[in-house]
Amino acid sequence: MDAIDVIIEKINEQGNTERNDYKNNRLAEIETNYLVEERKINKEHELQLARQTEQVHKQAQQRINRLTVEARQDALKKKQSYLERLFDEVAVVMSEWSIEETQAFAFGVLKTLQLKQATFIPGGLMDSSIFTTEWITETAKKLDMSLTLAPTSKTLEYGFLVEHEGVQYNFFYRDLLLEERKNKGREFMQVLFS
Repeated sequence: MDAIDVIIEKINEQGNTERNDYKNNRLAEIETNYLVEERKINKEHELQLARQTEQVHKQAQQRINRLTVEARQDALKKKQSYLERLFDEVAVVMSEWSIEETQAFAFGVLKTLQLKQATFIPGGLMDSSIFTTEWITETAKKLDMSLTLAPTSKTLEYGFLVEHEGVQYNFFYRDLLLEERKNKGREFMQVLFS
């Protein structure tokens, strides 16, 4: 029996050793798998966090850019509105010119046009005492041209038209100012706001 007990004890020891080795191997394998999975999860978390952080930064930058553009557009609108008011004020000032100032302006325009023959058509809002037949005759002599005075235009504007061979040159004050604003508005903006 002693020999059998020794064999059984050896078999039990060998079984315990194998069981402990198997247990230790399995625990090591589980620990290794756990560490690998933990690293993988941590790395994935860090990547996701980095992507989210980058997305938040992009959104913040887009918002900053949008707000900057909106601020610039608002400033531009205010500047354009101011410029528009200035042109409106100039139109009012021009409409309130004295007879002499209005005649001097019209004379300058006719002199610049250098026409030999024309018809002068006052705007519908012009006072009839400004462009009289006497002024037309005197201006025609000074500029050595044939100038006739037509009835007042049906267009209710301050200023005048000059007709030559079927072509009308528009010198209504608002139209002149609109044309000036269209051509030189950017220059005016730079002078006023820089």
